[in-house]
This record gives sequence, C-alpha cells and structure tokens, in this order.
Amino acid sequence: MCGLCGVIGETPDWTDALASTLPKRQERLRRIKILNLLTASQRLTISDFHGTNYIVQTATGKSSMANGFMALLLEIENMAGEKLDVLSPNILSYLECL
Repeated sequence: MCGLCGVIGETPDWTDALASTLPKRQERLRRIKILNLLTASQRLTISDFHGTNYIVQTATGKSSMANGFMALLLEIENMAGEKLDVLSPNILSYLECL
C-alpha cells in the first residue's frame, strides 16, 4: 500500500495468464478501451487509476474504484444494474471483430 494515497497494488487474476506481446501498462489500457466499448450502452466509463486500480463512472458522475479485473467486472455490474457476462457468445464474437 502506498503510504501517501493508500492505493493497494493490483490483485492478480486469471486474465494475467493470457499471453500478450504488449507491455503490462499497454495491455491494461487495451482492456480498458475494450470494456469502454462494451459498457457504452450503459453509459459507463472505465479509466485507469495509477496503473493499479480502475475507476467506473456513470454519466451522472457517480464513481467507484475496483482493484483487479474481477472486482472491476463486479463494479460494472453494480453500476449498470445488470449482469455482464464477458464469456457470452455475443460479446466474444464482437471482440473477435475488433
């Protein structure tokens, strides 16, 4: 934990095991970009916070911080008020087109 701001380092998750040719920070920003495309219809935006946490924000300014990718998905569901199944066939086919 950072003594100045209290930010805890990111929690590792199952997506870290995926091979990527991008540096970790670039891969993180790529994931955020994709999630912003997927959550645009719910009027949510996801942003990076110090390379360790994510911020989910609604169009009205309500925001929440998540540590790790799985916590981020839960926060997206909480803010959107509906379940986000990132492994659904519709989302996977959409991602293949990117």
